[in-house]
Amino acid sequence: MAKLTIQILEGAERGRVYDDLAPPITIGREEENRIQLNDDRVSRFHLKIQEEAGRIILTDLGSTNGTRVNGHPVQMRVLQLGDQISVGRSLLLVGSTEELNRPSSAVILSDDAFDNIPTHPLTMGPGEPVEAPLSQPESVPFNSDSWQPPENKSLFPSGPPILPEGLRMGQSAQLTDLLAYLHRELSEVLEAGVEDRHAGTRPMQLDRADWQRLQLLQMQLGHYMRQITEP
Repeated sequence: MAKLTIQILEGAERGRVYDDLAPPITIGREEENRIQLNDDRVSRFHLKIQEEAGRIILTDLGSTNGTRVNGHPVQMRVLQLGDQISVGRSLLLVGSTEELNRPSSAVILSDDAFDNIPTHPLTMGPGEPVEAPLSQPESVPFNSDSWQPPENKSLFPSGPPILPEGLRMGQSAQLTDLLAYLHRELSEVLEAGVEDRHAGTRPMQLDRADWQRLQLLQMQLGHYMRQITEP
């Protein structure tokens, strides 16, 4: 079972570090949460972090003000070392200072991610289960001089996410159909682009109908993501 560290960079609990957290973990305003945030912009039970198929997954629990990872609103997200989670006025950092100072620390969290960090995404490995501590982890000082937040505010700073593993045949077929649909729609819009040879930077131009098609595709993706997180 994976264990992780969450440091609080901003907010009322700034400077606190929660070590050896074993999922599932809830974060919110109520005392029953593993991490309690004294912030009226944080929902009673704001988000949950749990382990599934060797990945550490964050899920927004229908919070009023939402959850952001690396500045981007998310409903569900596979967490990586170095991710910054924004809830209300609080900013949380995934990983300890030691882990974040290691080379190639931007990896997907899994069972052995904190013992041996390679340069490629990790998968679940064998290991003895670790029981979650019964009490709140102690607060320890955060050394801001030893690690600085990354300048790259991409939602996926370490590159595209990997495909899910262990899918059944029917699920693989559905995923293939979905990706084929997105690929075809994007390809047709890109093929409709026309280069403006008279402009200094020679930009590509799309007519309004193709631009609206891109907007509709973005909306469709939003619907897909919401259906997945709210089945």
